[in-house]
Amino acid sequence: MTTLVQQYFSNSARRFPDKAGLNCADDSSTFRDSDLLTNAIANHICANGMERGSFIPFFMSKSINSIHSILSILKSDCAYVPIDVASPPGRINSILEVSNASLVIVDKASKELFLSHLPDGSKIDILVIDEFSGGDTSERDYQNLSIDIAYVLFTSGSTGVPKGVMIPHKAIIDYIDWCVSEYELSSSDVIANHAPLYFDNSTFDLYTAFSTGAELHLVHDAVNAVLPSLIKWIRNRKISTFFCVPSVMSMLLRSRRLKSDSFPDLRHMIAAGEVLPPDVVRGWMELYPHVQFTNMYGPTEITVDCSFHVIREIPTPDQQTIPIGKARPNMELFVRTENGELQQAVGARGELLVRGTSVAYGYLGDSEKTNKAFIQNPNNDVFADMLYCTGDLVEIDAQGDYLFLGRADEQIKYLGYRIELGEIEAALTSIDGVDEGVVVFNDSDKPEETGIGALVSSETLDEKALLAELRDKVPPYMVPSRVLLKTDDFPRTANEKYDRKSIKRLVFR
Repeated sequence: MTTLVQQYFSNSARRFPDKAGLNCADDSSTFRDSDLLTNAIANHICANGMERGSFIPFFMSKSINSIHSILSILKSDCAYVPIDVASPPGRINSILEVSNASLVIVDKASKELFLSHLPDGSKIDILVIDEFSGGDTSERDYQNLSIDIAYVLFTSGSTGVPKGVMIPHKAIIDYIDWCVSEYELSSSDVIANHAPLYFDNSTFDLYTAFSTGAELHLVHDAVNAVLPSLIKWIRNRKISTFFCVPSVMSMLLRSRRLKSDSFPDLRHMIAAGEVLPPDVVRGWMELYPHVQFTNMYGPTEITVDCSFHVIREIPTPDQQTIPIGKARPNMELFVRTENGELQQAVGARGELLVRGTSVAYGYLGDSEKTNKAFIQNPNNDVFADMLYCTGDLVEIDAQGDYLFLGRADEQIKYLGYRIELGEIEAALTSIDGVDEGVVVFNDSDKPEETGIGALVSSETLDEKALLAELRDKVPPYMVPSRVLLKTDDFPRTANEKYDRKSIKRLVFR
């Protein structure tokens, strides 16, 4: 029985010792070599006094070394904390402080950068993973239980202080075992890891590969730097399962470099992390009828995804949204209406709340934010039963599927109307000729600067034609007062999501 996620990898190492389980750029490592090395590092960590349950950050670019860091930390009965190497010093030190970190794993390439960010007099120990050699390679007798924490991912906080989401082993296992079954993954698959390791989408990539003994291929920085090169990379690596944010699908489609024979080995294209535009899905499905396309949904606080929708038919040109679907097994979804009731009936509209094994424990060292976002199920007074309040607005359609409407904090009041920016965005991106569209709101003390704005990518429409089309889809008070047409890439965060703060500055400058 698998109770700890590192057991996935060790089990595969016993089944496929000589298989190249980890691959990045020109580097690869067999399951056995990686298993033995990470056993040795884990034994070293424990021998040097690291206590069970400690939080150990790692700081390096995506590489086989970074995967070895994750496995070594897990095998030492500790929890891993990925840190983006591009993070500013303030954020890095905030994460180190909240994690109470006494040890950080780096590689030779990242060591000096990390040390330069530390304040004078720092007592943090450094382990340089690619300088490690020798040691006891025997597998440890793990002390952790499935309820112990496997990782902490830090997301952006509204106050500027990052929030560390605590995810236990049992939550990952609950999710991964379902993924492997639902997508019929096996040792013959080749799974890509596109997401950064500090982004929870990477959990799917790593652990489905570890669980099945599939090859894991990391999309390294050189490929992401020139995104169209990803097309050739997917083909050459014979990728069968690719999981990404919808923005990546949109950019690849707009590159005009996708051909019907680009991905002969691809079986699954899975999107999650932001809204999936129907026209993007249509473009992909028309090119690749042999691929199964799935829209998944879930914030970091729900161990990647709690709902899914397999897209069986090509979206029609007038379709405005792709459902986020229904709850996956062992998870349950509710709509919290304006009067506070929890509903699951067709037509219910309000904030999405989620319960189930894969709900996170909360935010490390921040009980105030935890108590606000994670609440006891009001319908259960018998045992601890936490609901995560997502802040996302949804509606249940006639088929019982949940439709994403937008963020509760993106629901604005403008000209006396309550408006969901996601509704405008869905209408905008449904217009023929619109490649991408992001809607923002500028709330200013100056009335002339207040309004709804849109950043739009289109090669065929000008602003007049675009607004004329949009007026046929939304009421006048929802039509943006400012539109910026842009044909090059939109501002994005490190996770490849739209950088809405930067977009707002562009539109309203």
